[in-house]
Amino acid sequence: MSGRDLVGIGAMGLLGGAFGWPTGPVGIAVLTVAGVSLGWGAARAGVRWLVAIPVAAGTGIGALVGWSVVHAICRPASCAGTEITAAVVTGIGSLVGVGLVVALAARSFDEYREAVATNRPPPEVGCEAEEEPEG
Repeated sequence: MSGRDLVGIGAMGLLGGAFGWPTGPVGIAVLTVAGVSLGWGAARAGVRWLVAIPVAAGTGIGALVGWSVVHAICRPASCAGTEITAAVVTGIGSLVGVGLVVALAARSFDEYREAVATNRPPPEVGCEAEEEPEG
């Protein structure tokens, strides 16, 4: 593993710990370990850090939003299971949504770089109708 991978793994660990903050020391520890584990898996799989970190952040933010909404609705310590379920469901939804957007953006940048490297014009945006011949 390179130094860049170690920085990425550390960033994923810090990100996990940050998302564990609202749940206390145990949540911080568990999510830090989960972040480091996901970072290690991303490094082993060769996932680009500019893809892995935004997807992980979006997933964590989605889970935090789901947990926060249910936490605000319920009485204190009355529905921890529902809070966890909401966090998991919204986290999965965020993973899919953010992952799709980041993957499409990364693919678009790759196509642009390929075109520039081969001296072709970059791909154009939109669905322009074909021009009809004058006649």
